[in-house]
Amino acid sequence: MARGVAAYLGIDVGSVSTKLAVIDEAGALVHEVYLPTAGAPIEAVSRGLNEIAARWGDRLDVRGAGTTGSGRELIAEFIGADVIHDEISAHKTGALHVSRTYGGELVDTIFEIGGQDSKYIHLDNGVVTDFNMNDVCAAGTGSFLEEQSELLGIPIRDTFAKLALSAPAPARLGEFCTVATGNDLMSRLQKGESMDNLLAGLAHAVARNFVTLVVSRRAIGKVVFFQGGTASNRAVAAAFAGLLGRRIIVPPHNGVIGAMGVALMAREWGSNSNIQTRFRGFHLADLQYAARNFTCHGCNNRCDVKEFTIEGEKSYWGSKCSDRYYRPAVSDRKPVIPDLIAYRENLFEEIARGGVAEGKFKIGLPRALSYFDLYPFWHRYLTRLGMQVVLSPTTDPKIIEGGQEIAQAPYCLPIRVALGHVRTLTETDVDFILLPSLDRTGLEDSSSGQSCLWIRTLPHTLSFSTVLEPHKDKFLTPSVPFADGPEAVKAALHKAFAPLGITREESDRAVEEAYAAQNDFRNKLLTAGQAALKKLAKTGEPGVVLIGRTYSIYDRNLTCDLPRKLKSRYGANVLPLDFLVTGAEWNGTAGDNLLWESGRKILAAAQLASSQDNLHLIYASNFPCGPDAAARQITRRTAGEPLLFLKFDSLGWDSGYMTRCEAYLDSMGILRCSKSAGETVKGEVSC
Repeated sequence: MARGVAAYLGIDVGSVSTKLAVIDEAGALVHEVYLPTAGAPIEAVSRGLNEIAARWGDRLDVRGAGTTGSGRELIAEFIGADVIHDEISAHKTGALHVSRTYGGELVDTIFEIGGQDSKYIHLDNGVVTDFNMNDVCAAGTGSFLEEQSELLGIPIRDTFAKLALSAPAPARLGEFCTVATGNDLMSRLQKGESMDNLLAGLAHAVARNFVTLVVSRRAIGKVVFFQGGTASNRAVAAAFAGLLGRRIIVPPHNGVIGAMGVALMAREWGSNSNIQTRFRGFHLADLQYAARNFTCHGCNNRCDVKEFTIEGEKSYWGSKCSDRYYRPAVSDRKPVIPDLIAYRENLFEEIARGGVAEGKFKIGLPRALSYFDLYPFWHRYLTRLGMQVVLSPTTDPKIIEGGQEIAQAPYCLPIRVALGHVRTLTETDVDFILLPSLDRTGLEDSSSGQSCLWIRTLPHTLSFSTVLEPHKDKFLTPSVPFADGPEAVKAALHKAFAPLGITREESDRAVEEAYAAQNDFRNKLLTAGQAALKKLAKTGEPGVVLIGRTYSIYDRNLTCDLPRKLKSRYGANVLPLDFLVTGAEWNGTAGDNLLWESGRKILAAAQLASSQDNLHLIYASNFPCGPDAAARQITRRTAGEPLLFLKFDSLGWDSGYMTRCEAYLDSMGILRCSKSAGETVKGEVSC
């Protein structure tokens, strides 16, 4: 027989604070705990559990427990959690629950400011469609506010907000740096600035920092929830309202909404499962565990990591990356279609095995940009001329760094990576390096648009590099007019290779075979894509259409190996866009037309996804890409449903990106096999 009130426990473990929430079957909050983590998450959670036990004793019958936050995997092992969820999904779930419980319009924007991080979450009918987080700087977070108020000798609770809200003229402080703000604060204090104006200035600094650096140019909806411990400071909430000129809602229980959200997810798990909860209970003092500290040398981040061994299971705390010390999200889904990424890579490997071991010349080919589209064409053309094709290595941190060192302008990440590949090839014994200027990368009719200007001008870009300029005699830089048809391509390539002793007849025959090889490769992808779509239609399983520029999708180190991780961690059926469309299918209006070839292919894939209820979109881009900024807005209109847009930089930290993916998949009903009542979304199926 059950003892006491049926309850569900949620724990949100952050780097600065730990939050616990207990809810009942109806979702009402029974008890909440908010306490500092202080670098010891297990000890903090133990204190929170003891507080709940002291208050409620045997009157609670915990039937499910969940964890979220940066320490979710660790604490899940410690307490015996039934569900583990990312903090975006937890905050979204908690906010939607509060929004529905108290009536009014549904929340569509969440500002969450914690102790050392801050988050922006955008929702479209309850689905997470955009998310951003502050960088490693703590300016504009709860700890920033506490440190500055301590400098002034003002208690952060109650007194701070009371004085700040009475300020006649808030001071304008340097909000983007804690050091600068601290110096500015003391300087103004010494000059006689009133305390209320300084405190109001701090509140405004937090709001401006968040809007400028975290929200940036992202959309702010009609119903904005301000969550996290900092939201309890009424002066900061007022600063947001004044800065944005709109109502800012601080919801009930704002400090523990993430914990409430994961408690609701545990309740959902309990309602859909006949499995007994794993929760170990409130008294865990006798639980045996071991801990050790070490520095991870897996990449340049050099994270200080804590390893905990709890009853034989290892969990980790403190890593920014997910490959080495990350417990995959629990998903009941398994892919029902083949691994299309691996299939494509195998096709490239088969092509490479058909090369020339020792040729007339060694021709270097950078494994970047158009390589991911046209490798079959160039490999067949060069080998038929008796050339040995030498590829640069796969992208790695050294190549990325080498390209950034020689970049003469703020190029996008893929161009900087391409420069690194060319630089690497100049350090080998190749005779020449092929760097074509391409009007486009597709061989279809001219309706498929033009290639990016950087791809067209890359050979000329290289001449500006003092490092590459001494090697310019090795560069083969033909202007290849694919849009003008095979005959024009034949003329252009013979002109480029004639100095190497290649006759017109030899070159023309090689071009014809290259066209055939490229078309064969394209048809194999489309055939595999159609088979995958039929499989999804037959099973009713959802698919994730991965859209973006080909090199953004397939260069593993440009997008943190996103396609593989979507499949291996979340059981997603991943369909890259070139398995589905060529770009010529796009039939949008004149107002939605794009000059760029890749943009039209992206829109064609979005158009296809919009026609099938079980297809969802993830858009992978790189920073900073101008054409993608235009394509993104049209893609949203074309898709007709929420899509996830990811813009990757060169830092190589994937934890933030995978958290976004996890939240999006969860919102779309892909990660979990069932949703709470009222949260059904397009494409959801039951497992």
